[in-house]
Amino acid sequence: MPHKRSYFDARFSAQWEKSYRALQAQQKKETDKVIIALLSDDPTPGMRVRPIEPDKYYNEARCTDGDRVIYRMENGTILFEDIVPHDHMDRYGRRPT
Repeated sequence: MPHKRSYFDARFSAQWEKSYRALQAQQKKETDKVIIALLSDDPTPGMRVRPIEPDKYYNEARCTDGDRVIYRMENGTILFEDIVPHDHMDRYGRRPT
């Protein structure tokens, strides 16, 4: 009997959709791989998944050399917030007020 894989639910913010539309085809392909790996709870070491300091409210996952997927977990659902260049991650270091 084949092993049935379970996946997390996902929600995508309006900002995520805007950022995703702006990506080039190859960037979208790499981002899609990261999304599938996160949803199946199977991240690779190259994704460098970790919380964003200092508040650790959001997490980051590397999708290309310069871009990061910004997301957080809430009640078994992954909330995908944005895709940003590594140099712009500081805006996700703090919990929103």
